[in-house]
Amino acid sequence: MWLSRRHLGIGPLRRWHGKCQGVSSETRVPNLWQDVSLNHTSSKCYSISYQRRKTFVLNWKQCSAHSSWKQLVEAPGFFSAGSIFRPWGSSAADTDLFQSTKPTSLRDLVGKKYLHLRRTPYLSGEGHQARDVLFIFNGMERMKLNFRIASTELCSDPNEPLPTWAIMVNLLRKYLLPEASILVTTRLSAVDHIPKKYVDRYVQICGFNNPDRQRSYFTSRLLQQSAEKLNPEAESLIELLYLNLQRESQLAAACFLPSYCWLTCATLHFLHFTDTQAPIRTLTGIYTSFLRLNFGGEVLEAASSSTSDQQTSLMLYVVRTVGKLAFDGVKNKRTRFSEEELEQWVGGKTKTDEELQQLAVFRTDVLAFFLVPCVESIKPQEAGEEVERRYVFAVPAMQEYLAALYVVLGENKTLVEKLSREVSQAVGQAGEDLTSLVTILSKFIPIRIFAIFNLLRLVPSLFERIINLTKGRIARTMAAEMFRSEDSFNEDVLDQVEQSLLGVQGPAPQQQSDQKPFELYPIFMGGLLHYGNRALLEQLGCRITSTVVSQITHALSRYLVRESRKAQPPAELMDLLVFLYEFQNPRLTAQVLGSLRVINLSTVRMTPLKCFVLSSVLSCTPPRHLLNELNLSSCHLTQELLEMLRPAFLRTRRLNLQFNSLGPGSCNILKDILLDPSCAIKSLQLCDNELLESGAKSLLEALPENRSLRRLDLMHTGLGDSGAIQLAEKLSSHSGLEELNVAYNQIGDTAALQLVEACREHPSIHTVHLYLNQLSEVGKQSLYINSSTSGSSHKVKVLASVTEGADLSKDWHPILSVIRENATSWERARVCEQLRIFLRELELGRRQQYNILKKLHFLRVERGVRACLRMLESGSPKS
Repeated sequence: MWLSRRHLGIGPLRRWHGKCQGVSSETRVPNLWQDVSLNHTSSKCYSISYQRRKTFVLNWKQCSAHSSWKQLVEAPGFFSAGSIFRPWGSSAADTDLFQSTKPTSLRDLVGKKYLHLRRTPYLSGEGHQARDVLFIFNGMERMKLNFRIASTELCSDPNEPLPTWAIMVNLLRKYLLPEASILVTTRLSAVDHIPKKYVDRYVQICGFNNPDRQRSYFTSRLLQQSAEKLNPEAESLIELLYLNLQRESQLAAACFLPSYCWLTCATLHFLHFTDTQAPIRTLTGIYTSFLRLNFGGEVLEAASSSTSDQQTSLMLYVVRTVGKLAFDGVKNKRTRFSEEELEQWVGGKTKTDEELQQLAVFRTDVLAFFLVPCVESIKPQEAGEEVERRYVFAVPAMQEYLAALYVVLGENKTLVEKLSREVSQAVGQAGEDLTSLVTILSKFIPIRIFAIFNLLRLVPSLFERIINLTKGRIARTMAAEMFRSEDSFNEDVLDQVEQSLLGVQGPAPQQQSDQKPFELYPIFMGGLLHYGNRALLEQLGCRITSTVVSQITHALSRYLVRESRKAQPPAELMDLLVFLYEFQNPRLTAQVLGSLRVINLSTVRMTPLKCFVLSSVLSCTPPRHLLNELNLSSCHLTQELLEMLRPAFLRTRRLNLQFNSLGPGSCNILKDILLDPSCAIKSLQLCDNELLESGAKSLLEALPENRSLRRLDLMHTGLGDSGAIQLAEKLSSHSGLEELNVAYNQIGDTAALQLVEACREHPSIHTVHLYLNQLSEVGKQSLYINSSTSGSSHKVKVLASVTEGADLSKDWHPILSVIRENATSWERARVCEQLRIFLRELELGRRQQYNILKKLHFLRVERGVRACLRMLESGSPKS
């Protein structure tokens, strides 16, 4: 057998953790353990490859093994303590097996879990058949095994009934099935639970620190949904992730722990592969599930403790120590911590012997899971320089999550709150006894002064008031952190999370600041109040009651409504929407958005997730609630994203979609939205989207049946003459249109004149924008003459140039304003040519004027045109 007969695998919290390292100095780690890779989603479902002369693959999900171990019936011969001998936090059925006091044999015990192995000859104990069996015992630290001869009966018969723990001891002693191989996983602090004489090797099995192997893992995870057809977006993500790993970034250090590889993939799936049909997932839910997978049911107890009274929920212990450190870092805007600070916050004050033992176990098993050496502080040490080692959280967002959990659980109590609780409990207990005594005495001695002792009953209610003030303080903290003025110029929080994983492409900053924005912190605080996350946290021993949630939510709604009425930068507004989405409280969302009439997300890089967030939170408002404006200009919108935003568009009066990546196919979606009976869009801005003639034709098909549209902006969409003529033919079918913008569309004189004639016949159109088109001087004059001499009941204002013959146009200012706002995104040569034409027209008109005031007015407009022209000529030409 090339695999040793008895192995003890060491890993904190039953994780295969880090690079393979020998834990015992007496035993050298063979080459057998030098290669480890993980392929599954959970840290509790392992795929581990051990390479020596052959490869052995152990997969707890797919049940496949190397042929060195014989397969028993339909499954290989290895058994897990997680399935038969119950680890802490397993299912109820397994718990009954472990806690059963009824003696049972090894074969019966295996048969209860694996019915097809009841009569397998490999467990008969005859001959050497057991050499083909591998037992996997996972999480042995929870089993109180007694290896003393006087306490445990010896047994070599697999059919002899014994208590469960006695079977385990005899297997490890090699009395029972001595030829079988056993692999045990346990916490590092519990290595001594099994005497060393029963263990051949101690091995600490870790993840991978090779970027190529990390890339292999991420490729299998991110491309697993697209096995038949490669997903270009997933391949791009993998490439960016690989580049970040190659830089020896902090992410590469975190991926040394396999659990964080899973967390990285889950976060990237959440950010980039949004499925509107799947159950709703939140970032807070991902982190809560991650901790549930790693710490579910785990307790912290002293090595010598034997009673459950001295057990503490491990996750709650993490919150009170590491969470306190995380909160201090968030409060002081720090991500790096010295060893002295770790001692201060994690070690704490003087403790009892039991608490010191718990702390030692915690430091050995858990602390390295959250805090790792900072990469920047390690590199100089390799060069021989003395640098103080500093520690950071393995994943930056974990610091904000634990800080949020620390606050929401009410662990950051002030001195007044701590004293109030103690005084309330003491006085409340004494008050009940004293009140009972006074009541009896008052029946025999009718003295009214005894009534004063009833005031003791007010102490608990006073404490409740202080507690309510605490919940209000939590709500104020959430609101204050959401709307910090210094974060106004940061990118939105989802982009920050993505950059922490994929890195920032381009030259690295010469000097990195220790301070960073903690904008996930309030969002995690809101997400932790959601019922689903609270249910998972309760399994971890961190209970957040519905009463606390109600109190925080009631106080929070006032602050959010007040702040949301103020004008917020687009990125901050996006963060507010993400906060409401993470909270998953429809009533609170409706209250906040009820006071929000304008949503300006201009320049925010919209992704499928952000579009889904926007549509989801708006769906919580009542049907009668309509947005006055939804500004999604310069948001990188595509045809696929428009479909996700359909519910939001139907609730909007003014929709701004200019400067995006919309093509002709997008017009089919917009047409369906305009044809929807519930459509409330009055103004539709599609400037600077390549809709072309085919897209405009599809969009105009909605005009006959739409009754809400009043303003249509098709500036710089590539209409051309044919598109303008089609628009002129469709105008009569829509009686409500009032303003039409077809500027900068390469429209000639004939098509422009036909369009103006159709607008003049229209009952409600009063303004047509035609500037920056290919109009001649004669064509412009004909447009002005026809519009001014029309016999219709209303005049149509035609904006074709800054001049109208020898006079200055009344609308020169809006024309120049539009050009200034959009010139940098337009074709510079084309815009410069039009501005020179404007200058010639202004100079000609100024020479024809004799009024000095009008000449000065012309000069003023000329200066504005020249300034705009200089701005364009000084910049680099647009490709």
